[in-house]
Amino acid sequence: MISPDEQSRLHERSDFNAIRLELARPGGDTKYDHVAQTFQSWINDGVLVRDESSLYVYRQDFVDQRGARRRVAGVIGALELEEFGTSSGVLPHEKTMPGPKQDRLELLRALQMNVSPIYAIYRGKGEVAPFFDSLETRTADARFTDDTGILHRLWVVSAPAEIDLLTGAVATGPLVIADGHHRYETALEYARETETDVNGAGSIMCFCVDADAEELVVLPYNRALRSPTPTHEVRATLISDFAGHSVAEEEVQGYLDTSAMDHPFTAVLPDGFVAGGVSNEQLIARVGERHQSWLALDVVALHEALIPETFADVTELTFSKDPEEIKRLVAGEWDAGFLLRAMDAAQVVDVASSGERMPQKASYFWPKAITGLVFRTLR
Repeated sequence: MISPDEQSRLHERSDFNAIRLELARPGGDTKYDHVAQTFQSWINDGVLVRDESSLYVYRQDFVDQRGARRRVAGVIGALELEEFGTSSGVLPHEKTMPGPKQDRLELLRALQMNVSPIYAIYRGKGEVAPFFDSLETRTADARFTDDTGILHRLWVVSAPAEIDLLTGAVATGPLVIADGHHRYETALEYARETETDVNGAGSIMCFCVDADAEELVVLPYNRALRSPTPTHEVRATLISDFAGHSVAEEEVQGYLDTSAMDHPFTAVLPDGFVAGGVSNEQLIARVGERHQSWLALDVVALHEALIPETFADVTELTFSKDPEEIKRLVAGEWDAGFLLRAMDAAQVVDVASSGERMPQKASYFWPKAITGLVFRTLR
């Protein structure tokens, strides 16, 4: 999620930055050679301290893209792993890719630790919101503002009654993975390898957030792609088959905000912008009758109807929450980009509960649960 330049900057910022575990620089035969030694040295030197019996309330205060003040608060703890299925208490909402899973598995084998929490949401009816509010009267155990202006605070919760309150609220489930599908599936694979939960391999560190009470922001995951299909053919198809028309760059966001199309999009092409949309009828003609919550998603219409009917082949696909990044890519060597509308957290829960999965990288929950506040060792 961060650029190579940002990785380098974080490495140089501190010898104890979590980047040195999460995205280690190459060393020795593989980039994971020294990760376990680094982690153990932090414990030996007192940089990290073991805590055997706490949960952690984590809160983010921030200003969203439209200037509104928001907060997201939840609890960090160990979530028991379950295989996905209709009766599972943990549900996925999007597909995954094999490359990132292999990378995370190599790191987990080397480090034997959850470096960062996955992020899950549930429908909790706001039961723990008053407790989170009451923590304002306590001094946070960690408090800082990051480079983007987000205020992060963490409270260590050790009182048995408070731990019971938090675990009871989350246990009602099901939990829907908002961010961390690759890490969850990697943890499942690692648990199968170890065939034991003696050291906690049967669980994963998770940040659990009540979607009924918290002010969740789900940004669109825009796309850029490479394809041998000529730009003039792409433009012609978008205009003839998907109600496309040329728009100026300054009109792009306004179109996505106000369009009456079932599934509006804006295409970023090397020679300009095309706004259009996929109709419900076009999508159903491609995929048949499926659960309505899945059919309602713009990203599904893009991957199941628009891309297959517009491009002869897609050789590479990349993702960004930042429309400007997509524009820069297409201005460079990428062949096309697509900007989409945002969805809301309720749609994510509905799709997961239906048993359907969105395309890979369909939603971008923001802010992310930051890496480095809490680690969970499996050894």
